[in-house]
Amino acid sequence: MSTPWKSPGTEFRTTITGWRGLLLVLGLALAWHALRDMPWAEAWGHLVGMGPYALLVLLALNLVMLPLMTARWWQISRTLGAPVGIIPLCAYRCAANAISYLSPGPHFGGEPLSVYLLHKQQSISLTSATTSVVLDRLLELLASIVVLSIILIMLTATGRSPFLVGWTLPLVIVLLAVLVIFLVALFTNRHPLSRILTLVYKMVYRRDEKTSGTPGARLDTIIQGEALAASLGRQHPSLFLLANLFSLGQWLGVFVEFWLMAAFMGHPLSFMQLTAVVMTARLAFLTPLPAGLGVLEATLPWLTAVLGLGSSLGLSLCLLIRLRDICFSVAGLGLTMKYLTCLGKASTVYR
Repeated sequence: MSTPWKSPGTEFRTTITGWRGLLLVLGLALAWHALRDMPWAEAWGHLVGMGPYALLVLLALNLVMLPLMTARWWQISRTLGAPVGIIPLCAYRCAANAISYLSPGPHFGGEPLSVYLLHKQQSISLTSATTSVVLDRLLELLASIVVLSIILIMLTATGRSPFLVGWTLPLVIVLLAVLVIFLVALFTNRHPLSRILTLVYKMVYRRDEKTSGTPGARLDTIIQGEALAASLGRQHPSLFLLANLFSLGQWLGVFVEFWLMAAFMGHPLSFMQLTAVVMTARLAFLTPLPAGLGVLEATLPWLTAVLGLGSSLGLSLCLLIRLRDICFSVAGLGLTMKYLTCLGKASTVYR
């Protein structure tokens, strides 16, 4: 009796889903281990002491940051000749972020949904949609690595780093070198992203004589998008300057938000304390665990204790961050379900 044939894509997606489930279990175990002996009464006191005014200020700041986070994507789409309004793009970003929040790592998960929404809701070609999403994420990753590297160097140089000093500088050098190599390969039309995806695919799925081990049309779309991105980078250098300014504004908003959260809890942070807290929180979300689950809960209370602020402040910050992310994720999932189930009806957000 012959066994049912499975497509390579199906086996690949099944393997990735299994890894995500394993990472989720690992994150939950880490979170439980980190939170079981925390000073919950003090942390709850910090949150209650904030009051409704502070929560409204933080909510307003996050609502302002959403279009600021989306402005880079909006500018890229306009440059590609596929302009989309900032309001629907904010809705697409919120929906994609909700998927990414529940997937391993903050930079992966919601991107296929972003491409799909641009293609279906805005009638943009798959190549242009993929290029805009890839460029937006690439420039976001570039800004994150640069800012975090500067923070690491600054904390290490001033001798105020709570981390192991021995590995910070080599880590910064390696990250910057990898990023430079990737950008050079991209803008010299060497297709680094598609090559990496093909390598990962071949590692996860072993080819045999009965099936084809190539990702197929999706990889062709990414290759076309990379070629268009390389051409765009050479012809529109001002785009990258403007996009990086938007990224800088986004990071400024992150610093302001963390300072306000701590200040509303009665612990205004110094500049060096603020940079250490922001770096720790952002690095936690860069881990492969979904939403940095377990890592954020373990590192942030430890860091605030090391800084002499008490572990309860770190726990309060974790709870506030999780509350914010859950609220926006619920809104994003609602938009996702609306878009995926009501394609023929009027959109929630008008074009």
